[in-house]
Amino acid sequence: MKEEKQLRSRTAYAMQNFAWSMMGTLVKALLAFASQTVFIYTLGSVYLGVNGLFTNILGMLSLAELGIGGAISFSLYKPLAEHDTKKIRQIINFYRSAYRMVTASVTVVGVAIIPFLNVIIKDADGIEHIRLIYSIYLFNTVTSYLLTYKTTLLSADQREYIITNINTVIQVATSVLQITVLLIYKNFIVYLLIGALVQFVGKTVQNYATGRYYPYIREKNNEQLPEADKKIIYTKIKGMMVHKLGDVAINQTDSIITSAFVNITSVGLVSNFTLIINFVNSMISSFFSAAVAGLGNIVATETPEKRRAIYKKYDYLAFVFYGWSAICLYCLLAPFVTIWIGPQMLVDKATIVLLCVNYYFAGLRVPLGNIKSAAGIYEQDWWCPIVQSVINIVVSVVGAIMWGLKGVYVGTLVSSLVPNLVRPYMVYKYVFFTSSKEYYQSYVKRVCLIFLIAVGMELFIQKLPVQNDIIRFIVIFVVAVIMPAAILVFATKNSEEFAYVKTMLQKAAAKIKSKVFAK
Repeated sequence: MKEEKQLRSRTAYAMQNFAWSMMGTLVKALLAFASQTVFIYTLGSVYLGVNGLFTNILGMLSLAELGIGGAISFSLYKPLAEHDTKKIRQIINFYRSAYRMVTASVTVVGVAIIPFLNVIIKDADGIEHIRLIYSIYLFNTVTSYLLTYKTTLLSADQREYIITNINTVIQVATSVLQITVLLIYKNFIVYLLIGALVQFVGKTVQNYATGRYYPYIREKNNEQLPEADKKIIYTKIKGMMVHKLGDVAINQTDSIITSAFVNITSVGLVSNFTLIINFVNSMISSFFSAAVAGLGNIVATETPEKRRAIYKKYDYLAFVFYGWSAICLYCLLAPFVTIWIGPQMLVDKATIVLLCVNYYFAGLRVPLGNIKSAAGIYEQDWWCPIVQSVINIVVSVVGAIMWGLKGVYVGTLVSSLVPNLVRPYMVYKYVFFTSSKEYYQSYVKRVCLIFLIAVGMELFIQKLPVQNDIIRFIVIFVVAVIMPAAILVFATKNSEEFAYVKTMLQKAAAKIKSKVFAK
């Protein structure tokens, strides 16, 4: 009975987080889409490239965070479950001190980059006040470390929806004001200043809301975390640090390399595609992220066999969602961008293919990364992100020189194979305490299946006789949404994971039906 109650509690929190996250993602994505459309037509692709570049540069500076947030989240699971307010206060005090040092480091390094901006940006003629623009981005990053460290409590306590709701309101206000400014003044600096001001207010509200939910952390105290606990956190931080390096090298360097070795305009063109990809990714990842704290609870309370059984279903959903959406993106990105902002804003087909493949491979890592974080498995594969980072930077730079834009994403693809092959071994060994052979066998079969479906869709698109852009997009959309989903269902309908998902959907439908008829 107790186990059932725990499961219902974890599921309820996860579904609540997912529901609010999904709504927030939809609202923010629609506003981002509207904002980018206005941005393109008022300021052009060069400033769009600057926006993408500086976002990535400041993302690289987040390396100074060293994975402290992830290590702190892990350390909070147990005291939150046990309602140990003293330990929570100690951890938050430690967290505050650590983030003050992070803020100082980011500020110093960020300012040191300013003299080299002209080296990083290729073909930047005509961009005025580039240093001021960069400084506004730096301000946003620095204030985020000062004001939002407490919100880790909400995430670790499965109350992510509170942060999501506040972020949604702030994003709505930011987007509406920024779109208004662009339409009236067509000024990039005013656009950035409005965003910085509203975001600062939003971070302050998040900080205040956390204090309302956990009033004991607002009490003045100088309680220090015991050295034994600090030692555990330091060990996790060391492991997280190199993983952070890998994430930065993969996710934050593409725009920088493109700007330095191709041109700043290409950064802007790719950002139109990544806007759509990130929207889809946000919708799907919100589901998986909602369950992270629940996974931490599972790792802390369940047997290795039970963990593995639950994880396999979690991983199956990632295969279906990310595989299906990757195929849809591959088929629809170019036709959609053509209708949205014109064929002159397209990138070459090879780059689109690489963007979709990288998205799919990154999606397959999501369940592995989440269960690793929930279990605190950071230090065992510390070398993996280093290898991944070196491969990504070297291959991307060489690729950019040899093949231009698509060469940058060849590096991302090659380097992504490292964690995709290493993480399963680590998870199965240190979380499930069993062989990872079954995972690799399933992985190969699933990748081959997605590849074959994508090839079939490409043949269909090539033979499609429709020439009108809008009608062509509608036809491709209908087929791309239905056909891959039908094939995936047919191919996996006899699996244990499919049966579980089917049962869960039937229960959810029955629950909704009973509530509707009850009214």
